[in-house]
Amino acid sequence: MKNIKFLLFIICLVFFLNVIFLHCSFATLYIVKDQEGKNICMTNEEDLVSEYEKLGYAIWILEAGGLTQKSLEPDIFSNESQSQLKTESIDLEPQTKVVLPSTTELIPAAKTNVERNKMIEIFKANALTEWGNNFEMVNDEVKLQTEAYDWIVKQTNYTNIMTRVRKKWGNDYAMVKYEYKQQVEAYNWIREQKAYPEIMLQVIKEWTYDYPKVRYEYEQQVEAYESTKK
Repeated sequence: MKNIKFLLFIICLVFFLNVIFLHCSFATLYIVKDQEGKNICMTNEEDLVSEYEKLGYAIWILEAGGLTQKSLEPDIFSNESQSQLKTESIDLEPQTKVVLPSTTELIPAAKTNVERNKMIEIFKANALTEWGNNFEMVNDEVKLQTEAYDWIVKQTNYTNIMTRVRKKWGNDYAMVKYEYKQQVEAYNWIREQKAYPEIMLQVIKEWTYDYPKVRYEYEQQVEAYESTKK
């Protein structure tokens, strides 16, 4: 009797394992990792995996024997397509090249370095958090931030202004670039003003390093003062 029960148990166990194996074989599970090897997500959606590949993430396939890294098949792209992708890619290290969709324009390449690569990874992570699966907006945001970063690292003048602006906006380099240009323009305008120094000193004392605000308040005060003289 015990032998019969044991035999039934073995048969049920084999049947159960076969069902699990057959079920898992219908869906391939992919694990998305960033360049530092951190897991981003796990999915079985081929379209989503394809979009992550375009953004430069590493794709791993979860199989019974363990994890294997997914690679593009040699015949997926024609020679023309490969040439186009090379032209429109961000200039990273060869093994971690980020390929942007063909709808984007070429990003001016700055000197490739480790810091730039890290910042691009941050831009991608922030864009994915903000826009989710809207990969067109993700791509546009990464392009915008990368262009701003490349512009900012070339600036060598007005270092005090740059330090304050970067502290304010952190990794939002698009806003860093915008405010830096606004502050520098206002600062140079203020230095050229010779009339009503007492008004200028008062406004600077109030707004300190917010040069666009200093300019605005100075113009308002001067206009009000001159209107009283008429």
